[in-house]
Amino acid sequence: MPLCGFYLSVENIKSMVEITLEPRLCECCGGNDLDPVWSNQRVVPRISDSYLFHVHVVVCRTCGFCFASPVSAPEALGRYYADSLAGYKGIALPYSIERRVSVLKKYSVPSGVFAEIGGDRPEEFHRQCKGLWSKFLNVEASDDVPAEYRDVSELPPGSVDVIAHYDVLEHVPNVRGFFHACYQALTNNGVMVCEVPDVRLYPRNLLLLEPEHVNHFSITSLASIAQQCGLRLIDSGHICSRSFGLLAVFQKDGLLLDQKPAYSSYEYLDTRACIQDGITQINRMLDHIKLLQDRIAELGKRKKKIVLWGVTDQLRRLLSDFSLPSTAIVVDSDPRRKDHLASEGVDVLLPKDHIAHIKESDLLVLFAPRYTQEIKEWILCEAGKNFSTSEIEVVGSGPSGESLL
Repeated sequence: MPLCGFYLSVENIKSMVEITLEPRLCECCGGNDLDPVWSNQRVVPRISDSYLFHVHVVVCRTCGFCFASPVSAPEALGRYYADSLAGYKGIALPYSIERRVSVLKKYSVPSGVFAEIGGDRPEEFHRQCKGLWSKFLNVEASDDVPAEYRDVSELPPGSVDVIAHYDVLEHVPNVRGFFHACYQALTNNGVMVCEVPDVRLYPRNLLLLEPEHVNHFSITSLASIAQQCGLRLIDSGHICSRSFGLLAVFQKDGLLLDQKPAYSSYEYLDTRACIQDGITQINRMLDHIKLLQDRIAELGKRKKKIVLWGVTDQLRRLLSDFSLPSTAIVVDSDPRRKDHLASEGVDVLLPKDHIAHIKESDLLVLFAPRYTQEIKEWILCEAGKNFSTSEIEVVGSGPSGESLL
């Protein structure tokens, strides 16, 4: 079972909370014939504390559902999410509002109520939905975000016409409980719209590295669990707000299955193959980081200037057991990240304060691949520097430059 290296020394963490685990059977079929396929451990910094995750991903041999088992305890995850920062508004959104709205228009109830779960700061999204519903509710766990409710279970029964959640369900350790709460909150024939990462696309991304992801859905496993909770699949596809996503739309019909559906052995085999290909992508990225360490060290010896852009987990992997040369700086456009590498003894600087260094650099390493073009344009505009292809390294991108994160 592959293990991704633990890249941050526990001794360097001033205040660390270990995410506790609890047993978990398959929520799709109830089985316990589980094939362990991936393990990892990660430390993730948040506002007040850092959190140690132990990740164990399995695939159910009976139905093919892929999930974490044992799983992060809901109480521990609740503390972690409450300690999270809202998304930074100084950069472009990592998803398409237009695609979300185009789907929601099909299920508009102009006099009704719309609730979004885990929308972070959804002001612009809700503004573009104006007229589709008369009332908008935000359900958000993070204490850093204003919201009417902190948990979906707080929504009054039968009060919401449409519930939407985007890239939320993969974080939920009790899928059935979540679906039950949505079912209870929806009006009769109410609709639930969701997007989740599609496990069939894992060969083209690095999503297995996300420690908060405790579910890895296919449309088959997602629809099966939902149907057993009285939510019937009425639409699905890949016209999503993120490139790695799966769109699924469900309607509350009140028909609970009396027995489990039949499961195909091919679901298990396909899912397992996709996970293995995802692990291959991760290993390629780790190899790239090792080569980058060598290149940065060599440039440092020659007193060449280097810029590492974006405080991400990939940057932390590079810094694991590696000392940056004095000619290298780390920058991030989000000022809230200035102390995020304090445990590694690295200052995080604002790009606008170090334009001269950026302009004189021989290497630009980008750790936020989805923002590559935006960063390059900013550098050209602000520093007048146009890095050549050989002077840029993008960590977490595919062979055609596409973001894998």
